[in-house]
Amino acid sequence: MKFSLLITSSPFETTQHESALRFAKAVLADGHTIQRIFFYKDAVLAANAMTTPPQGQTSAFQDWQNFSKQTGVTLHACIANSLRRGIVDSTEAERYQLTGSNLASAFSLVGLGEMTEVMSDSDKLVQF
Repeated sequence: MKFSLLITSSPFETTQHESALRFAKAVLADGHTIQRIFFYKDAVLAANAMTTPPQGQTSAFQDWQNFSKQTGVTLHACIANSLRRGIVDSTEAERYQLTGSNLASAFSLVGLGEMTEVMSDSDKLVQF
């Protein structure tokens, strides 16, 4: 079965990112596939490479980076929501004449068309 995940909650306000990550690992452990993971609304804050959690706390940013590196699952952040929250890749930084980019390396900025593909390419779409 092919799954895609839609994450909409902030990594700072709920445990939804932890739940989504546990779910994703369980899906893969059961032999299913994950087509892609789409971060929307405040969930894009997990794509900020400049996020540093307080000592002793885990970081959704680092957890997603590690998951993508270990599994090869693509992480997509909504470009409009990312720009609104100050998260840019090198292309957008150049376009808006910003001093640098802060998009985490495991993430890519994509439009809502990607979200449509998520829904049509998967057997199941699970929202967190």
